[in-house]
Amino acid sequence: MAMEAVPDSQTLHIPKLRRRWQVLLLQLISTASLLMVMKRMNVVFGSCTEEFIEDSGGIESTYWCPAYEHTRGLNYWQSSGSIELILPDFLHGLTDFAGEPLTGDATFVGPLALCIAVTVAWVFLLHQSEKIQTWVNRAVSIGFVAWMLLPFLMSWIYAMVINGPHVPWHPAANHLDLLWTPFMFIFEMVFLGIVFAPVLAGLMGIWGLSRRMITWAVGYFLMVVGIHAMLTFEGITEAVDVGLQPLPAQIGDATLYGGLVSPLALVLLQIALLILVFMESGLAVITHLEYASMLPEDAKRNPEYVTQFRNVINSHIVHLVGIMTVVGLTTAIALEFDDFLISLVGFLEQGQWSGQVRESLELQLTYGKVISAGLFLLVVAGMRFVLPWQRVTGIIETGMSRFRSTD
Repeated sequence: MAMEAVPDSQTLHIPKLRRRWQVLLLQLISTASLLMVMKRMNVVFGSCTEEFIEDSGGIESTYWCPAYEHTRGLNYWQSSGSIELILPDFLHGLTDFAGEPLTGDATFVGPLALCIAVTVAWVFLLHQSEKIQTWVNRAVSIGFVAWMLLPFLMSWIYAMVINGPHVPWHPAANHLDLLWTPFMFIFEMVFLGIVFAPVLAGLMGIWGLSRRMITWAVGYFLMVVGIHAMLTFEGITEAVDVGLQPLPAQIGDATLYGGLVSPLALVLLQIALLILVFMESGLAVITHLEYASMLPEDAKRNPEYVTQFRNVINSHIVHLVGIMTVVGLTTAIALEFDDFLISLVGFLEQGQWSGQVRESLELQLTYGKVISAGLFLLVVAGMRFVLPWQRVTGIIETGMSRFRSTD
């Protein structure tokens, strides 16, 4: 007897799957992680040094450094000349609707609303026919060209009717400035894009199911971290100081969570984990939906395939939480593995030899946490010959499967 098909609302068709709570949960987790990465990056990499601010006069609109922050650049650009911002200030996050200046997290509201609106329009356009998409792309291109040429031509023609024929770059009536208005808008978007370009790309990747945009957003975040590290390197700042706030050379003592992690390491670890969660949960949705789209039509209505898909995506959510917790814990241990070795040597023997070894370890491991993490990897790699890691992980996965089956 043929197997009974599942209801239409439970089939593995893409429109139905996009409404599943598991898929929506992964997308919401990815979105929340993306916004939290933006906030943490702004806190860590979004300020200029006090010396640079004092040398620039101490007024916000008179200085700018390439920090991960958008309002400072917009204020500086606006106050540097007779240039007016095209978008309203509340969309830039400079002021509220009443015109009062904004500070702190309130500066993110307007640009984030703009990013969400663009994402909704872009996702809506993706679901339209190819003909409509072509016409929209043409309309945008023609509109940009018209925005650049029509004000210039109308101003020049009107001036020639009133004052007689003259070249458009005449000193008394220079009409060429109108050609630059759209390009000024692009520069305006560049300052916003310092912070919100990866946010917009990430939102489009999450809700538009674009693997390329998600990976681009991750690459942008990593590029910001790398450029900041390079520009704040001591050898670089001695030659050219661009005013970025450098991170401390020493990661500090572990004082949080029972001596597990230092405050600076915790901040950087949070950024790394949030980037991983954003990428993993965002790409997971795309991977699962790609698998479902390649199934035959009969399989999409087969109860066995539907149950298998549900179990796989439920397991992915559980593993996402568990694996990220383990990654954070092991990374924290790796960063503080040198302190563990030094404490272990001091605990084993309180003699002169122990003190000399401890001082030698302190001297060697002062030069960076890379050595500590490398030693941790060596110890863990050696423990595979002592502990059966596969059996341990198998027991954990079996326990998790039994726990889910009892729910």
